[in-house]
Amino acid sequence: MAAPANTITDLSAAMVTAPVPLANWLVIAPVALCITLGAALLMMRSSMRLQAQVTVPGLAVLVLLDAALLLKVVAHGPLTMVMGRWLPPFGIAFTVDLFGALMALTAAIAALAGGLYALKDVTESGRRYGFFPFLLLLMAGVSGAFLTGDVFNLYVWFEVLLISSFGMLILGSERGQIDGAMKYAVLNLIGTTLFLISVGIVYAVFGTLNMADIAGKVETVRDTAPLMTLSALVLLAFAMKAAAFPVNFWLPASYHTPRIVVSALFAGLLTKVGVYALIRIMVMLLPVEREQLSLMIAAAGAATIIVGALGALAQDDIRKLLGYVVISGIGNMLVGIALGTSGGLSGAIVYALHSMVLMTALYLLAGQAAGV
Repeated sequence: MAAPANTITDLSAAMVTAPVPLANWLVIAPVALCITLGAALLMMRSSMRLQAQVTVPGLAVLVLLDAALLLKVVAHGPLTMVMGRWLPPFGIAFTVDLFGALMALTAAIAALAGGLYALKDVTESGRRYGFFPFLLLLMAGVSGAFLTGDVFNLYVWFEVLLISSFGMLILGSERGQIDGAMKYAVLNLIGTTLFLISVGIVYAVFGTLNMADIAGKVETVRDTAPLMTLSALVLLAFAMKAAAFPVNFWLPASYHTPRIVVSALFAGLLTKVGVYALIRIMVMLLPVEREQLSLMIAAAGAATIIVGALGALAQDDIRKLLGYVVISGIGNMLVGIALGTSGGLSGAIVYALHSMVLMTALYLLAGQAAGV
């Protein structure tokens, strides 16, 4: 019930109202840095020489910020910052724990490697059409997805990274790129729509989109809310984004078409955001439903491993082969999620971190060997 207009609400019991220590701004610094630099590059689009000179040092700073954030989380535990003066859980929350901080730092390292490789891989035309601003905005979306504590804002950051990835995918406007971009766009549009429907169900059921608040309320609505329907929608949506079987065919059809550095960044980062979201929602928020769906998740994971391995063996194009290797790795992570044990989840997380760096490196090595 709303308070009278002349009532002064004491916020001190619900949130920190004192000036925020500088170190706590690390929670949102990675996203703020990427958005600011991306916007600055758009304003400097006529100065092609400055694009790389701003982006590569900016990505190096991003690595340092994420490393500092990881150290702070290790030292002080999870950190939360709520935007504005809205009482929790209604404000937009950025929440960082060890898992999110590790994923953000690893993504920044992969992006820095891609930025350095792009100095020679991206042509003048690619720079003119915005590769470097797209890269920074892509990292804003990836970082935001790893650092948010709100389900709707997870969707928002997905949209930011997807819009940026569409732009990177078609740089060059070649026939193969347009064809690959269409398949990529259609499947991701379906997945995003399913995710948005899931967000609507979450709000209708819980009356909040804050992840911590949902975790506290889920047991009180389990007998009356359609949580299994919600879980199935979330699983299908993020299985599409992670390129899991049987909705994996868009990845090998699109990842071989753009510049090699774009393929490297996509392989290292984008599918792992889908896996991260699955762990966040299915394991942390809906553990009972994940347990009930564990056999289905395990079967999808096993099929993904097999399809990826067989697809890789059938290829004579190194980039298509690597696309199927990405798919096979997603299957391993899904099996860890299906197990749901501390060992299984630890294995899935370590594999995801390892895959982010390794797949980026393999694509860049393939490009170096081919001279592209």
